[in-house]
Amino acid sequence: MKNILMILTSHRLDCLKLCIDLLIQGGSANRFDRICLLCSGITGRHRRFVRSLPNRHPDISWDFIWGARGRGKPISDMQNECVRRYAHNLYFKIDEDTFVSSDWDLALQDAYEHYKDHPDLSLLTPVVTNNQRGAYHLLTTFPELGEEFVRRFNKPIVTDRMGPVWLYPQCAEFLVRRFLNLEQANRELRAQDDTTRTFSYPFSINCICYDHRHWEEIGGVPEEDENGWGKWIPEQNKFIVLACRAVVHHYAFFVQQNWLDRTTLLEDIRNANCFPPVSGCRKRWRQIRRILPQIPAALLRKYSP
Repeated sequence: MKNILMILTSHRLDCLKLCIDLLIQGGSANRFDRICLLCSGITGRHRRFVRSLPNRHPDISWDFIWGARGRGKPISDMQNECVRRYAHNLYFKIDEDTFVSSDWDLALQDAYEHYKDHPDLSLLTPVVTNNQRGAYHLLTTFPELGEEFVRRFNKPIVTDRMGPVWLYPQCAEFLVRRFLNLEQANRELRAQDDTTRTFSYPFSINCICYDHRHWEEIGGVPEEDENGWGKWIPEQNKFIVLACRAVVHHYAFFVQQNWLDRTTLLEDIRNANCFPPVSGCRKRWRQIRRILPQIPAALLRKYSP
């Protein structure tokens, strides 16, 4: 059975570049038999960058699936096409703004090997710092961090998919910055918790792993992939494995994006995890480029009657 990585990319070339850099520099890219980019309506510089990857990194086996821009069916269609194209394998799927450690895939595969014959296994996921399930695990594994979180934000520690870490970008930034360096974060978490957890309720699928049997059981990736999986899993009494040996970052949900783009979080994730660092005027310019597109809508809100 081969390992196939899908990377969903739509509108954040800056995030995709960091995502690719971490896969390459950390070494995990070379462990995949195929890396397939699911290209959701990308154009211009973004499309040219994607097409340049085979020349930039010829030692990696690339493939591309071109789809329409949009949420729901366009995304699930591309994932299903990838599974059909590379049938009967182990599939890893990340978003363009998911940033991984050097051995994230090994930790997920270890968890998969342990549970793969269990009839109720559906998906596997790592500890994602800014989705609510990952945040819950971190805040309860490190009680002093949980106390600080409640004290600072006056928000509960919950597992709800649309909990405080989804609703409030300040909460998400707090978690990401606390575990900014992924190699260090993994060492720290593994010293506290070196096992796995199982759960069965909706969660954010920024980084998941599944095999062909699980894909067939649900009848392919659902049209509303995240909501569809989140509904089907508990209804069928299936479970998800939380692989506690892998910490990864996800940059921003759509409700957080504008706020986080006004910070330097993206550059700080890069500087903490890969080389070369971004600093000075270059760092400031990247931040400005993210803020500029927000100005028309901000002016409209301010001056509209």
